[in-house]
Amino acid sequence: MRIALLLTASLLPLPVLAQEAVPLPAISQPVAARAQDFRFASDGPIGPGWSHPDEVARVYFHEELPALFRRTILLDAGIPDKTRLSWIFTGPHAGLTVELTATTVRLYEREYASAGLRAPGEGEPILHDEERPYTGQARTLTVVVDAHLSVSVLLNGQTLLMQPLIFDLTRHQLKFTGPRHEHLVLAGALLAEKVVDTTITVSSAKQHQVMLGFGGSPSVPAYAALSDEGKRQYWDWLRRYNLLIDREYPMGTELKPDLSNVEDLHDATPHYYGDNFPNGEVSDFDYSRRTRELGGSVLYEMWALPHWATQDYTPQGKPILDAWGKPVKTSANPEVYARIVVEFCRRAKERSGAAPEIIGIENEVEQYPEIYASMTTAVRKALDEAGFQSTKIQMADAPYLWMGTTRANDLKRFPAAWSATDFTAAHQYDYQEFLANPDLYNSRLAAMHTASEDKPFLASEICLNDGRYQDASYRLALQVGQLYQKDLTQLDAEMLLYCWLILDVEQPNFGGSRSLLVPDRSQGEIPIPSSFQLRVLGAFSRHVPKGMHRVDASSSNPDLLTVAFTDGKRTTLIVLNRSTSTQQLHISWPDAHWTRLERTSFYSPNLETAMPDALTIAPGEIVTLASFSAP
Repeated sequence: MRIALLLTASLLPLPVLAQEAVPLPAISQPVAARAQDFRFASDGPIGPGWSHPDEVARVYFHEELPALFRRTILLDAGIPDKTRLSWIFTGPHAGLTVELTATTVRLYEREYASAGLRAPGEGEPILHDEERPYTGQARTLTVVVDAHLSVSVLLNGQTLLMQPLIFDLTRHQLKFTGPRHEHLVLAGALLAEKVVDTTITVSSAKQHQVMLGFGGSPSVPAYAALSDEGKRQYWDWLRRYNLLIDREYPMGTELKPDLSNVEDLHDATPHYYGDNFPNGEVSDFDYSRRTRELGGSVLYEMWALPHWATQDYTPQGKPILDAWGKPVKTSANPEVYARIVVEFCRRAKERSGAAPEIIGIENEVEQYPEIYASMTTAVRKALDEAGFQSTKIQMADAPYLWMGTTRANDLKRFPAAWSATDFTAAHQYDYQEFLANPDLYNSRLAAMHTASEDKPFLASEICLNDGRYQDASYRLALQVGQLYQKDLTQLDAEMLLYCWLILDVEQPNFGGSRSLLVPDRSQGEIPIPSSFQLRVLGAFSRHVPKGMHRVDASSSNPDLLTVAFTDGKRTTLIVLNRSTSTQQLHISWPDAHWTRLERTSFYSPNLETAMPDALTIAPGEIVTLASFSAP
């Protein structure tokens, strides 16, 4: 949950290009078909409607844009002098416009969702704005919105402008302006997009990890505030989306020595996303019981410990630094910590029917390697002596994967502690450094996979908390979807956990990035999806129940990401299209007999249908093929 401070190079402002005019290349004969023709005349009749009293009629393209796309306009001749063609792209709360004249091309992004973002009398806030002169005749104008969180503008196939882009676009239109007393004409067409053939090959003989499941951390105060109907709907959401891993965010700094307040909502602490009310560090054993009734499991991991469970500590070597850059001068008291864990397990067994299935050593707290090792062996010994031999141990969580790799390698210096560790784990907030170029994260995934050796990995906390990505867009959720596929296929992750399952927030953008669900007070305290994050995780979770094992899957197109599962009877194939082209899928998996297809996109919230005869996947879409229906 720590805020990532590192910047993504690809989303930094682009350097100011020299303003010399760019000579355009000649265009070859276009091979794409004309999808929709248009014709403008500067002295043509005034268009219908109001608020634009002297504007010729616009041209509207009646299509729903996919999350990623490449669209090209072919002009029958160059744009006349003294005129301007505006290609306007709009979305739920922001848009972009490309303006083309006979000598310049301009790209600007604008926010129009809230009057609170502008001063009275001012126009829409401009997020990015750049113009480039050119020479020659512009015959094709292309806009590319891609999986690198960017938008590019090309003239005659040559890139002239590029800007970062994180919000969604859904529709587009053309506007033409010029002197009303002259007859200046511009005609052309929107070109049709081509469908690309792609082959996917699955080999059931090459087996990998067995899945434990999906889930996250519930804010117990947020859950408690739901109405009875809201609680019913909440459990239905978790059941339908197979989010059955309850990662406890239990009492920490406020915990009493006798653990008498582990369920006391009055001792919950605020987690300051904006002006949040108290939302964390409290348990609910009845919640754990209901999780298990649905077939789920519980992961218990403390964050900061109460002062009475810590001790002064002076390391022999170089001191480590905490999150605020200060030397760590205290540590956990391993024996006291072990006593807390065992007592919690006893209470959990008494109140919910079972102890947690997994104990995480500690969440995002800096301890010296020898302290983590002592905590691990002390907890294993105490659990065994108390009769909780089946409870497994997960290594201490780090906020970043690279830090988790270091912790795993440090832990291996203590053979007894490494032997007592059942799972490696880490949070992945450093993925945000690579959000615009996810493949650059592969080296960190490989390093963690190597450090884990033969131990299974748990992706224990995923979300976007970088201030630049506080947009509830599908495009951002799709980038997180790429991480899910990478974790499953490159780290052999047995568990994928989002940060929060439900969180009560005051400023909605924090809910949209950090939690899958939020309470809706306007509809009687019921849970609703906070953003597109739920549906993207659902594309992976809904048809991958506990016990399925992953098998090899590959694609002939590197921009078509795949992951496949089977349990010997049921099969699931998940495909994510991060290209800008629609793909016609040709799948080779001899053992698979799919009956259900689920589509996930900006427009489709995990909609499941019967399998079609032919299968295409739109840019930015995720399709899930399964031999069974989701819950």
